[in-house]
Amino acid sequence: MTNAPEPQTCSTLTGFDPDEPVLPADRRVTDGPDPRFGDLPRWDLTASGLAPNLNAAQAHLRFDVYPDGWVPTAKTLAMAMLQPVHPIVRRAGIYRSNRPYKLKSIRHVLTELRYLAEWAARAGLTADLSAWTHADGDAYLAERKARSFSAGRSANDLLRHLGDFRGLLPNGGLSIQVGPWAARSGGEVKTPVIPPETFWPLVRACWTYIDTFAPDITAARDEIALLNTRGPKNREVRPSTRDIDDALDAWLSSPQAFVPLHIYTLGRARAGDINWDGLGLCTALRLSGTNFYGHRGPARQLRVHQAISQGVPTRYGYSSVQPAAVERPDSTHGPWISGFDRIIVSKELTQLRNAAYIFVAIMTMMRDSEVQSLATGAIGTHYGAPAVTSTLHKMQPYGGTPQRWWVSEPVVRALEVAEQITRDENRLFGTVREGVHRGLTGFDQYEQIRSFVAWVNNHSPENGLEPIPTTPLAPHMFRRTMAVITANEPDGEIALGITLKHNAVRALANATTSGYAAPTPEWAKEFEHHAKEAAAGELVADWARHAQGDHALRGPGATTF
Repeated sequence: MTNAPEPQTCSTLTGFDPDEPVLPADRRVTDGPDPRFGDLPRWDLTASGLAPNLNAAQAHLRFDVYPDGWVPTAKTLAMAMLQPVHPIVRRAGIYRSNRPYKLKSIRHVLTELRYLAEWAARAGLTADLSAWTHADGDAYLAERKARSFSAGRSANDLLRHLGDFRGLLPNGGLSIQVGPWAARSGGEVKTPVIPPETFWPLVRACWTYIDTFAPDITAARDEIALLNTRGPKNREVRPSTRDIDDALDAWLSSPQAFVPLHIYTLGRARAGDINWDGLGLCTALRLSGTNFYGHRGPARQLRVHQAISQGVPTRYGYSSVQPAAVERPDSTHGPWISGFDRIIVSKELTQLRNAAYIFVAIMTMMRDSEVQSLATGAIGTHYGAPAVTSTLHKMQPYGGTPQRWWVSEPVVRALEVAEQITRDENRLFGTVREGVHRGLTGFDQYEQIRSFVAWVNNHSPENGLEPIPTTPLAPHMFRRTMAVITANEPDGEIALGITLKHNAVRALANATTSGYAAPTPEWAKEFEHHAKEAAAGELVADWARHAQGDHALRGPGATTF
């Protein structure tokens, strides 16, 4: 069988007019394009509001990825999911939830539809779903199930959507009835837990950055920024050749003279080589590194090398900030970093931002979208306790709903550090450098978590931090792991319920939260150690009370007695 020809207009088959707005006016919560049903090759739904942990491309629904004949089906599905109460949807006899689907869910369905179209082409089936048989649906499900459990579930969901919306689809759509997807196991939480041997070094590294390294990094940043404002780019009159030579000689002959070296290899800069830009900023004229090249460059470079041979010291970096001393894993004591220059400050600011993000995500148990919704000024109090205000996106209308989370003092400290380094008052965890990267303002949470672990490990043990095992890490794993820890601490069920905002449903859905907080074998072993320590402490306390004449009863027999 051959594929059906591409129709000239979608409205002929679906009832949606090509000029029909994809987003109703009340769903436009921010600036952005106003896509229409007939638009190709994509719909840009930026105006519907995008959670801050998603990039701009994820607001696009693409239709140029489907074979001929499948575009009307893709567009109709997307339109029905975006506007479930549209009059055309209602006239087709489709009465599903009045709540529009999230973009993430729609993209998931459309991705699976592309797999279906590719499979159909291989199987010799057309895009006319009304001609498909139950055997065709079963064959597709079997192939996707063989690929993976999640692929099978996605295929099942798609076929159910195609059946539910068949009243809108060409020729009546898919008539196959697909049952609900059977869960692989009852009540088991699939989100993995971070092993203790990874979790604790990660938390300690984040807190060390926030509490110990942050003052050095921000001080060096401010100093170098001040040097740059006094540099050659901001000078109205260019100094003469004699002025430049005199300024260089004056610096090299001064008591505080030193020659800065590159700390980090990047581009033409090589770690350990002379940092000519940094040396120029050390002089009274705040010279540019270009003054050490060109016609007079070789002579000036020679004078610098001669000064080094005559005793002028070299030093990594050119900032005057003295890094804090740390105790290293090998029991040595010294500065956590060799020095600061423009490149290393930029790198360390990025990792400081990453450390604050990871720490806040772990200690608040907020979802990734909620952490990335935090803006400057989010810190406050709620009933006298520290709290932050962010935006709840899950199960909320487009744009989200403001929500408060109680937090601890260390989290407040982490957020204060994030406020000091952010460049966007609307996003604490965005870019820390100028420019916009990949439409995500410089922050890909998965990439940056890996970057932080790699940076810590590459600079250990000099930074005083123990290496972090490179196990898989993701934001949703932070929340799951802290749920396990919190629920296994004294009174942890109360804290867990408040933090997760589940306290109102604990009595009705106890198994859900308990399952989410169920420890893995590794964490069970960890808690066993804590329990033994607590039991030993109680035993010592009993001995102390016994010595004072207080005879306490303990154990199963105490209640009976």
